[in-house]
Amino acid sequence: MPKFFVTKNKITDRKIVIDTQDVKHVTRVLRLKCGDRIEVCNSEGMDYDAEIAEITSDTVVCNICGAHKSDTEPNIEVTLFQAIPKAAKMDYIIQKTTELGISRIVPCVTARCVSKTDGREEKKLARWRKIAEEAGKQSGRGRIPEIYDIMSFDKAADMLMKCDIAFAPYECEQTGSLKTVLTSKVDVKTVGFMVGPEGGYDISEVAAFQKKNIPTVTLGPRILRTETAGEAVLAMVMYEIGDINKEGDNE
Repeated sequence: MPKFFVTKNKITDRKIVIDTQDVKHVTRVLRLKCGDRIEVCNSEGMDYDAEIAEITSDTVVCNICGAHKSDTEPNIEVTLFQAIPKAAKMDYIIQKTTELGISRIVPCVTARCVSKTDGREEKKLARWRKIAEEAGKQSGRGRIPEIYDIMSFDKAADMLMKCDIAFAPYECEQTGSLKTVLTSKVDVKTVGFMVGPEGGYDISEVAAFQKKNIPTVTLGPRILRTETAGEAVLAMVMYEIGDINKEGDNE
């Protein structure tokens, strides 16, 4: 069943109004008509079974037939602090981590970022947010990940340290275990991790992690590209503590 996202203010007790570019997708691409059923999400984890009741040139009005909490969202909120990479790598990172269940992505500028802020931040953010929305629809998410405005390393590290579990994969780390970090606490609600750029972290940034008590961890003997590390770590986090069933065992 096709899935669409709306904001909460477009949902009343019995009606849902779609008035975004999805109207074109409903009418011209999918060629849906009154009486057809679709799934609509409020972007905050609630899914609605809806029947199309009215179609105009710029709106699709649906009757709500049922509602239920989305069963595709993990039990924890995970934030990726991603040093901005070159070219279109960020597009890939956002798409794949959205599919894997990320809650928010914070683009940040670190010392060795090749891609610097260049006055086109608003266009980049708009594109990244659109990619997150499209990936959320494709993967059946119950919410669209937040894409934060671009931050400095220091501001991002301060935000990172507020997570219940916070860490940074680092290619020079020899002993710090990701599993040890992930299992160090119980009743975890938030997890955050930072991925460095193509050139890795500057030594001053590693020192900053130590000062803020953010552990660095190894991901094994092979060095991962910046566009690979985020999705790899996220998959490990979800396996270990994010996607567990009611009995507390991994799916």
